[in-house]
Amino acid sequence: MTEPTKTTAAVAPLALPTDSLREAAHDPQLTVDLWAAGRTAPLMSGRQWDLVRIDFTLATAVISQLKARDRHIGPYVMGGAERLMWWLLPLGAGRRLTGTPGLAVYPAGAELFVPPPGKYHGERVWVLPEGDGNASAPALTSPDDFREALAAAARQLKRCRGRL
Repeated sequence: MTEPTKTTAAVAPLALPTDSLREAAHDPQLTVDLWAAGRTAPLMSGRQWDLVRIDFTLATAVISQLKARDRHIGPYVMGGAERLMWWLLPLGAGRRLTGTPGLAVYPAGAELFVPPPGKYHGERVWVLPEGDGNASAPALTSPDDFREALAAAARQLKRCRGRL
């Protein structure tokens, strides 16, 4: 039996933590200024990446599935009080994921208020994975890997609920 190999997202690496994130803002300089003041700043879906929202319980199961399959996990935002996670996916992925149960796809231009990378603020924090070693910055999660992990996680949670 061959061991699974880690797949790399089929997109260029995202220069994190700050450069490409601020470029996703309507006003990049305002974003930098807000972050410097320790405040959250709005980033827009559809500029650098697509954005999806997922329930915390399902999202943690997705992360487990991605890890179990040895797939790359790209950057996402966790909202503790909201019990939600927001995933950055390659441009165009949102369109392919529209209608997926358990997932809310943000339209282009929708804003998400986020703390500066490395800071916990407004009950939100970035989770920035390690680079793949051969990339200078972490890549976004592959939409195919994400969709497969989401489907497997939903099945797993349904089985667990059925046993209760």
